[in-house]
Amino acid sequence: MKKLDNTVVVVTGGATGIGRALALEAAARGAAVFIGDVQDAQATVDAIAAAGGQAEWRPCDMTQYPDVAALAAHAVERFGGINVLCNNAGRGVPGPMHETDPSVARQVLDVNVLGLFHGIHAFTPYLRATAANGRPAFILNTGSEHSLGVPPHVGPMSVYTASKFAALGLTEAAARDLAPLGIKVSILTPGWVRTERVAALIGTSAAAAARIEPYAQDSAEVAAKAFDGLSAGHLIIATNPASREFAMTHARQLMAEVQRLPQQAPEEAGLAASGRCPFMR
Repeated sequence: MKKLDNTVVVVTGGATGIGRALALEAAARGAAVFIGDVQDAQATVDAIAAAGGQAEWRPCDMTQYPDVAALAAHAVERFGGINVLCNNAGRGVPGPMHETDPSVARQVLDVNVLGLFHGIHAFTPYLRATAANGRPAFILNTGSEHSLGVPPHVGPMSVYTASKFAALGLTEAAARDLAPLGIKVSILTPGWVRTERVAALIGTSAAAAARIEPYAQDSAEVAAKAFDGLSAGHLIIATNPASREFAMTHARQLMAEVQRLPQQAPEEAGLAASGRCPFMR
């Protein structure tokens, strides 16, 4: 979205990282910003205020639905409505799937998958009201290039990768479900981003710098592309050219598998087109 004057943007996970960049970008484009985070987001609020913008924050744990519902209600109470939910809060964990502690895996999935669902569910009534009044209404889920395939230039982060595949599924399903309500849903799929954590890793490890820097983007660039993608109506907002080759390979592999399926007979195709499940009589 090129301009966000007279709009309200809610950003979850806006204290640091991509969320902070999204909050700063939204404010720079004219939006009032409301942040939810388990971390203290006052520094982001202060940065927005110093630049002449308007922002507030509230503690919110995206794994707890009452927290998310309260975040939505407080944003509406404070600013009168919501135009964009940047459903961004998330976490990662390195390692192959069979070496990841199940309790840690549960934490990642709770934030990255259930947290996204909580955001979609809690904010939809308010976004529906916004759309009904003829105003723009969007949900931007933060996925990853891991939503597009398994990046060969990244070490194993298998539970994280699985959670970001799920984020794509949530986005596509929500886009279908919410389109009749006037709400557009997109997913942001960046690669390596020079967030505070990644920048610190690059700065303290030459090996990490060599591994990451060739593929890294600045967080401000990613945030700008996010809102430009929303403005353009993109379902998937990919930001990093380094994602293209492996994502295209993954897409071709998927198509090759799908093309092995036999074509439907005309009567079966008609049944599928009707939207009826053949197992539901």
